[in-house]
Amino acid sequence: MARALITLKKVKHPRYKFRVTFRQGEDYAQKYFTARSGPDGADAFVNEKKVELLNEGRKHGDFTHEERKAVIRSRELADSFAAAGVKSFTLDAALTFYADHLHLRRRSVSVLAAYDEFVETRRKEGVSAVHLRDFTYRLERFAKKHAKRLVAEITTKDVDAWIFGLKNAPQSKDKHRRLLHNFFGYCAGRGYTDENPVARAARVKVVRKAPGILTPADTAALLAAAPAEIVPALAIGFFAGLRTAEIERLDWKEINLRRGHIEVTAENAKSSQRRLVEITANLRAWLEPHAQRSGPVRLTEMRHKDRFDLARKAAGVAWPANACRHSFASYHLALHEDAAKTALQLGHTNTAVLFQHYRELATPEDAAAFFAITPQAAVPANVISMKEAA
Repeated sequence: MARALITLKKVKHPRYKFRVTFRQGEDYAQKYFTARSGPDGADAFVNEKKVELLNEGRKHGDFTHEERKAVIRSRELADSFAAAGVKSFTLDAALTFYADHLHLRRRSVSVLAAYDEFVETRRKEGVSAVHLRDFTYRLERFAKKHAKRLVAEITTKDVDAWIFGLKNAPQSKDKHRRLLHNFFGYCAGRGYTDENPVARAARVKVVRKAPGILTPADTAALLAAAPAEIVPALAIGFFAGLRTAEIERLDWKEINLRRGHIEVTAENAKSSQRRLVEITANLRAWLEPHAQRSGPVRLTEMRHKDRFDLARKAAGVAWPANACRHSFASYHLALHEDAAKTALQLGHTNTAVLFQHYRELATPEDAAAFFAITPQAAVPANVISMKEAA
């Protein structure tokens, strides 16, 4: 039996004599009275509530057929969820959820527009050109693939499909994933999406191989075969451990041979933190014949690569990726047995990255031979200088 919308009853109470129970929304409320008649009595309140309910009924009495179907459907769904143990489904909750969804779509933007904004913001923040190229290379393809879709529409499933569809090595896929996580974190912070879809994306399994390094003999052979124009850059990579990007931006005025250090400025450093790198005795020997007051230490990329490839082939040296920095880190650690000192030279804030990416088993004897390589020591015994030949 349906419960009445308004009821008035006499009650036993120390202060009140009447109680009115009335419908208020989906619930029922109660109000107590000391008298039945009068302007503040129970009858007056009942009449007032009846008028309110009548007006409310008239207001919503013109439900369309579709609206009535929606109410019936919501009840069926509520019963279905309740049978499964979920009792939180209500028509109001469903409407609120959908309204939030529409609000999110209204404030979201296309993936391509968000990508352009993200890159421009990073540029304004002073991110290096190398990082900007990384964003462009790895993220632009994703942005163009989903150009017209809203950021809020991108799902974890979309992210998984794109990453595992790349024809890249696992390590490269993992880097794509990390940059994509960075991008969607930015989008979430701008309100373009409620959550970062990359957070729950599958992770790429990366089996990290030991970094490749050159033996002291191969290092000496390569330096001996290298033309003079690229010797300073190679020597700094091998014996000071600077990153390739840092050497590309290095100027001779930042190399202080008198005081024995190379200044890596905050603008040139990957970490945006200035550091001084020690010039070893053998590095000084390689740099002094080529020293200049100012000017770029390294040739342009194309000119450097052409000369480097010729030198590598002439020396018969197999070249592992990032061999200069890897070699420096491994031999420096083996020679000094001081991880903190090596990390400081490399520009790391702690030793974790050193052990994860750069450490290679090298003996102290090999390390001593590596840092003893000088222009004289690098010349093979069967090669006679032009001066001696004359």
